[in-house]
Amino acid sequence: MAGGEHFDIDALIDQALSTEPLLRAPVTLQRGVEERLRIADLRDREKMRFRLSMATLLLALVSALGAAGALLWFTNLSVLAKAGVSGGKGQYDYYATALVQSWHAYQGAYTLVLSVLLAVCTLAMGWRPLRKRLGLR
Repeated sequence: MAGGEHFDIDALIDQALSTEPLLRAPVTLQRGVEERLRIADLRDREKMRFRLSMATLLLALVSALGAAGALLWFTNLSVLAKAGVSGGKGQYDYYATALVQSWHAYQGAYTLVLSVLLAVCTLAMGWRPLRKRLGLR
């Protein structure tokens, strides 16, 4: 060390503190330390549970996508939707024809009904905040 002398750090600390009176720890120190340790342990457990749940969710998503891909590949669903089965027309053609026929006769009544329903829902959602703002309550 400095000048070739070797210092014992523990002996130096004991010598420096020997003249100081020994103080008692506060009563709440142990409870506070235990509470902080409990919170740290709880945080670590929650991190682990979150990682595990995210890994499980990822596994479920990948499995569902893989199963859907395998189902589409195995059943050849796109061909069934476009070409259909023998003796019938394709499901896609059926829905496209039905949609064209229903929109051909459209007169606009659905738009009127939906706009009135949207206005009623908007008023119903805004009624409570409006009453609070106007002080009617």
